[in-house]
Formats: sequence, structure tokens, C-alpha cells
Amino acid sequence: MNQQLIFNNDFSIAGNAAAISFSCLVAGLKVRCFIPIPSTLSAADFLQQVQADSFCWEDLAEAAIAADTFSSAGEIWLTGND
Repeated sequence: MNQQLIFNNDFSIAGNAAAISFSCLVAGLKVRCFIPIPSTLSAADFLQQVQADSFCWEDLAEAAIAADTFSSAGEIWLTGND
């Protein structure tokens, strides 16, 4: 278990309803991660899908953080193609 990276298991629909969000702690700092909601799915359906596949999304987030692919706002955006 990587103690420098801790996922908070707080998957939710982002305020703008265009993405699913979750967070993790990286060396004590909170990082927000986002997954855009596909146009073919409702936000609620995609949230359920993301929660069911949470370990895969967390692995993708961990790789993106390690690759330092932060947005200018300090966020991680994932597509599933990462």
C-alpha cells in the first residue's frame, strides 16, 4: 500500500454535472480528480459505473499523478484512455 497516496472513496457528481469527481491525499495535500461523463450515459448511471470500477480509476489517477499531468488548476482529469 502506498502511504504517500490515499484515496478518500468520495466519488460524486461534480457541481457542474459534467464529470464525476473524487479526491486523494498526495503527501498530505488533497488532489481533486475528475472523469468527464460520456454523453451516452446519465450522470447517475456513470457514477454507479465509476464506483464499481473504483480501483481501476484510482490506478489511472495514481499513474497520472506520478506522471505529473496536473491541469493549471492543480486537478487531474482522466478519460479512461489514459
